Amino acid sequence: MGILLNITQDECHINFTNKEINFFGYTTYNEEVWEKVKDLNWYVDEKKLKKGEKTYIYTGSRKFGKYKDLHQIIMLIWYGEDKIKEAYNKRFIVEHHDNDAFNCLIENLSFASNDINIAKAHTFDKERPRLIDKVTVNFFKDFKSGKYQITLGFNQPYTLVEGSEKTNLTAMHLLYNDDFRLVYTDASRIVWDLLNRDSIDLTLLSHIEREITPDIYIYAKDGQELPPFTFIDGKPVVVLSNKPESFLRLNRVSPKKSLFDKNK
Repeated sequence: MGILLNITQDECHINFTNKEINFFGYTTYNEEVWEKVKDLNWYVDEKKLKKGEKTYIYTGSRKFGKYKDLHQIIMLIWYGEDKIKEAYNKRFIVEHHDNDAFNCLIENLSFASNDINIAKAHTFDKERPRLIDKVTVNFFKDFKSGKYQITLGFNQPYTLVEGSEKTNLTAMHLLYNDDFRLVYTDASRIVWDLLNRDSIDLTLLSHIEREITPDIYIYAKDGQELPPFTFIDGKPVVVLSNKPESFLRLNRVSPKKSLFDKNK
């Protein structure tokens, strides 16, 4: 049985919600997508949801032919019918980068072979959550340029060593050409190396450019505690801590649009 979802939109997202079951899913907003999906009924499978099984947001409408799942329809609208037909003819599927079936942002979706999907499910998707208290690793695809970024956010101190130069990092952004398999392979290598060696060998990766964000150190005065948020040079920043009792951590670092734009 399907549970009916409410559909709303804001400046950035189209949201699919049901307050009674505390459900929330979303995709990227643009006017074309909104006009095509706003009047349809959308559901999520109640039985699978209760069992903790993987399920998707779907419609019962035949408006998009055989395509019923939201992630399929989003790819159909953004990339066109020829592209999605070509992908399925090659036995490709629509891959959710972060393994969240309800995150249908266009930057979180790629066409990928089923073999890679299975490999990712048994490696990156299982290992990444184990790493998040130390480092959060994600990857994103830019629709306009076709390029990817792997992003890393460091929840514990990490020092990047390159020759004689050492840099303590808050974040790192790695830029890639349009090759899902290559991006997945590097993201999986990064997670594995950090889990097992607490280090990254950048010379083994295939990125075409990178940007790093060094740590900014803030010191509390005697008898004072650091706030969870503060401002530096007029910009808001989160104050992270590697203390066990600290609840603040980075769960995701967004890609840098400027990095995509710089390499068009």
